[in-house]
Amino acid sequence: MAKANGDHTPARAAVTIEFEFFAYSEPQWDRIKVAVDRLGLDADQIEREISPVIRTTLRSSIEFVVSQYSPTRLQPRPAELRALRNDIEKLRVSIIDALFVEVELVGRPASFARRLLPAVDGDMETATRDYFAKLVRNLDRMIEQAGQRGGNARKTARDQCWSELLAIWCDLGGKPRGRAAAAFLWVASKPVMGDAIPAHKSIAKWLERRLSTP
Repeated sequence: MAKANGDHTPARAAVTIEFEFFAYSEPQWDRIKVAVDRLGLDADQIEREISPVIRTTLRSSIEFVVSQYSPTRLQPRPAELRALRNDIEKLRVSIIDALFVEVELVGRPASFARRLLPAVDGDMETATRDYFAKLVRNLDRMIEQAGQRGGNARKTARDQCWSELLAIWCDLGGKPRGRAAAAFLWVASKPVMGDAIPAHKSIAKWLERRLSTP
């Protein structure tokens, strides 16, 4: 005999974020194409897989990353982020419970064992736990950034932007350090960072520090 798991009401917290999508001008994109050409690739012909069913162009991927740079473009409300963070465990338990059914053990009245529903992958509980752990880490960083002001907030946003651009660069086959990587980060982020962006040499040093940080 099977019985349903206990009722857990999922969290309904929502985060309001103001977002302005950035698009490169053709001259700006041409400069990025030159940087990518150093890898022997045509930037206009590259697509990236976002999910098993969604693919997007390299240009759109980079534009999305740099769109997130400026704190004036992303304005999460700290109170909403904290409320969502506090409800994460309840939401995780609700999802896990939906994957299982409790089965009464033969010969042991009132004793039950949890069994995955037939259509559920065997690793779903572990995968769900890992995903929520990652979600918590990201929310904690978002809360920290939302509480920052001025230069600290801009530096955090810059580092995140460069880290995501570097991930794209390495995905294309580039190395995580050196002049070519620094040139790519500079040319991709210059249009949104403007005069705040440092010289190539400073970005190269940032790459070195990033690799040496545990």
